[in-house]
Amino acid sequence: MRHRELLLSLKASTIEACFSVPMLNLTMPSFPFVIAFAVSALGWGPAAVGLMAALPHLCNLVQPALSVWLRGRYSLHQIIQVTFILNALPWAFVSALPMASPAMRNVGFGIILTLGTLANCVCAVAWSAAIAELVPSRIAGTFFGRRNLIFGFWTLLVVIAASQLAQRYGSTLTVYGWIFVAGSAARMVGFFFFTRMSFPRQVLHRAPTPPDWAELAAPFRDRNYLVLAAFIGLWGFFLNMGQPFYPVFLLKILHRPVGDVGWLTALAGVGALLTLRGWGRLSDRFGVKPVLYVCSMFWALIALASWSFAGTRWHLHVALCYLLVGGATAGFQLCQFNLMLKLAPANKAPHVAVFVALTSALTALGPLVGGLMLRWLPEDLGTVLGQGLHHFHLVFAISMLGCLLSIHVLDRVREEAAHGPEAVWRTMRGMRTFNPLLSVTTAAQLLFTPRAVVGITRDSVRSLKRHAKRIGDVGEEIMEGGRDAIRSRLPGDRD
Repeated sequence: MRHRELLLSLKASTIEACFSVPMLNLTMPSFPFVIAFAVSALGWGPAAVGLMAALPHLCNLVQPALSVWLRGRYSLHQIIQVTFILNALPWAFVSALPMASPAMRNVGFGIILTLGTLANCVCAVAWSAAIAELVPSRIAGTFFGRRNLIFGFWTLLVVIAASQLAQRYGSTLTVYGWIFVAGSAARMVGFFFFTRMSFPRQVLHRAPTPPDWAELAAPFRDRNYLVLAAFIGLWGFFLNMGQPFYPVFLLKILHRPVGDVGWLTALAGVGALLTLRGWGRLSDRFGVKPVLYVCSMFWALIALASWSFAGTRWHLHVALCYLLVGGATAGFQLCQFNLMLKLAPANKAPHVAVFVALTSALTALGPLVGGLMLRWLPEDLGTVLGQGLHHFHLVFAISMLGCLLSIHVLDRVREEAAHGPEAVWRTMRGMRTFNPLLSVTTAAQLLFTPRAVVGITRDSVRSLKRHAKRIGDVGEEIMEGGRDAIRSRLPGDRD
């Protein structure tokens, strides 16, 4: 590919994410917004929420065979196009749920969840294989860090707006339905910009020989890759034993409104915005594994300390937890994705498919086990520090302790030329991005001043200002893309 063609494709990929990822944050079954919808609008309990949170991982179990079958008939580009649409369109039908009976609402929403989630799982694997052919490995950390930062800004705004709308209009099925319709439309706008991207020939055209089913066995002979999959799977299992139930705890135990769930989710987005570029630079400099180690340790320790003491009397510190864990989560997701691609051989599609299936097999058990524990354990476990101790606290503590134990598996992963975690810690202390005073000041203003949003904006504006031009370019590209679509044929039509 020509240099200019590559740059335009990377820019189109960033714009596509600005429309697609916010919608995914509203509709992923394990994310707070859709869980809040199921609890407040449909009346689902912990067991149903646990099953819903496990759905993406259950779908990932069947996607390797489905992906191989599809690649024998279509190109990666065609698979992405079809599954992109199948992920977006079903969510528009949520607006019809108010007209159905309560039983049919549950069935209808279950069908929408399953179809949209399965399509997204297949699309994600094909997209990962395609984008790995497009982005040079030497700039992967920097590019994905900047890309995640820009779409993270828009995700932050969308989650805040959607949560406040839901709260303002009583968390009814009708208002949720229109929010999901808008999200579906935004996803289709993102699909338009995906079609403006150029890819190498091996992505645009079907392989001359159908993929051999035996290629799915190749990742099982790669011990280093399996160790990485084991770590991510164990981390996902223990994390999802507790994390999907955070919104349930906020709504049912702390009696917080849906809007507060949105604000806390937005705080996690602020943490990601403040740290993403730093994580990308660190991973390019020291290697992906040590940065992943640091993010994992930081995430588990902060969450363990915060949720173990959350209750009706002490709960304001949860806001600081969301902010700090949001930054750690952004680094974890960035490094997990980059390390998965870095350790895979040239033919990445089967390795990515098997990796996602193996990690999902373990992760899917997490919310199911967590839901059963919440169902079987007594709700009231006594009183600690003047506030009630609930079964949620026990599940959250077990979840984070398990995450801490799983980090030892990451020590066995080998990455060429990677430094030790100590080098990352030392460098972070001198980087402005990770200055702890910024996080503490921001959290203090959130906790002790009524004008929380103003305080957050004032302290984060210096970090976001550097990216203002790039974010502004998104709107410019939208207008230019619309004009170009009228004048020329879409790249996706040429094959």
